[in-house]
Amino acid sequence: MMQLPLEHNFPEPIVNALKPWMGSLELLPIRQIDDRLTELDDRPLLIALRQLGFEGLVTLNYRMLRNPSELAAVIKTGLTVFAIEGVGHDPLRATGALLLDLPSAVNAVEAGATGVFWMRPRTPQPQDPHDLFDEAATRRHEDPDALYASVEVSDAELQTPVLAAS
Repeated sequence: MMQLPLEHNFPEPIVNALKPWMGSLELLPIRQIDDRLTELDDRPLLIALRQLGFEGLVTLNYRMLRNPSELAAVIKTGLTVFAIEGVGHDPLRATGALLLDLPSAVNAVEAGATGVFWMRPRTPQPQDPHDLFDEAATRRHEDPDALYASVEVSDAELQTPVLAAS
């Protein structure tokens, strides 16, 4: 079982609730490993985790990947770092971002890859469904107006209960 330490910004109740679905991976808040780890800066934290036998760290401090002192610790310890960028200090977004990319990253680690996984979740923007419809019509080589007329939801259809009592 791979145990992957999480820095202190991840919500423990959510992480603990995920255990039944994590398979051979255990996300382990660093406070549960040793409370003193929460007080360490990144470089000594990386060294301490290696000394304790861990293979990696999940962090929101992606800025460590721009710091030579901390990168030297990553290189020397051989730890795999999963750094999540772009979620601020929002623990819920951080957990979601981690879960989105972690399975493929862990598969890569299990296949022998090591190093840094710099996770940059995107912030989706709304799209106009009319634009999407026009694109779908274009892919089908059809006129958007004609296609819409053939599949349009009528007022009668919209008002007819779909879940009518049977």
